[in-house]
Amino acid sequence: MIGYLSIDVESEKHLGGIIVVDDRGVPVEFKYTKPVQPTQLQRIIYGKALEDYLHVEIIAKALLSKLESKPQVVLTDDVKLIESEKGVFYIARTTEGASSGEGEYVLITPGMKYRLVGNGEVSQETLEELKSLAERSDILEPFQRLHRALEYVCSSM
Repeated sequence: MIGYLSIDVESEKHLGGIIVVDDRGVPVEFKYTKPVQPTQLQRIIYGKALEDYLHVEIIAKALLSKLESKPQVVLTDDVKLIESEKGVFYIARTTEGASSGEGEYVLITPGMKYRLVGNGEVSQETLEELKSLAERSDILEPFQRLHRALEYVCSSM
């Protein structure tokens, strides 16, 4: 199972979600937070650190702690979220051919390369499963579903 973690900001409301999918991309679990709208006082006190604090400490850590399913790896489309827990990896398409350090991996599939960066290790078995998934389907597609779900949740609140 793979988790996909992301945070959207809509009209100054910060809303996070995580979807865990099986090896076919079928959702096993979906969690989201209520929209968080910082007050003017919070904006003043936290300054530039407010968004990182909200996203990592308040939203991402809460979502990860409430998961009932334990994914092998959690992927995110926001590099800052790797600070929320070990085993969370930022993933993006790349043109680079090899990893460049600890906590960094490159998945090479026919026609596409993906870079993973995180603060933990990924087992060789998990890397092979990620590579297999990326060869069968768009490994980033669940982020699109997650963002649409978060937009829907935010608009209905």
